[in-house]
Amino acid sequence: MSKYMTFESQSFPNRELLLEALGECGFASPTQGSNLPLEGWDTRDPQTADIVIRRRDVMGLSLLGDIGFQKTVKGYVAIIDDLDLAHRLGKDFVIRLQNSYHEATARKMAKKLGGTLIQERVGKTIKIRVKF
Repeated sequence: MSKYMTFESQSFPNRELLLEALGECGFASPTQGSNLPLEGWDTRDPQTADIVIRRRDVMGLSLLGDIGFQKTVKGYVAIIDDLDLAHRLGKDFVIRLQNSYHEATARKMAKKLGGTLIQERVGKTIKIRVKF
């Protein structure tokens, strides 16, 4: 049985940076609004979101439901069908999106400070520094 999962512990505070990170992950044209209904095959658990990636717009993955991001006090939280995470997007999708978000944040800071971005991999950790 499929159901939507909300990832409240991982939030994205900045809307523009979230949109940039989604673009880097291959989702370049999400629908934006307020309390947009998420469409999925299971209509017993209706969900809404403020940023929605429509499943019909995602080519090659055959998603069961839309991917949504709902605005909360902490920022935007992901709302994703659990079967899409397990079989189509990958269980590490939210982590990959967070990494892209942090990278976009670092690029914005580097640009603001007039520096350059340096990435360094240490084991499984990617360190991002701004060099002046």
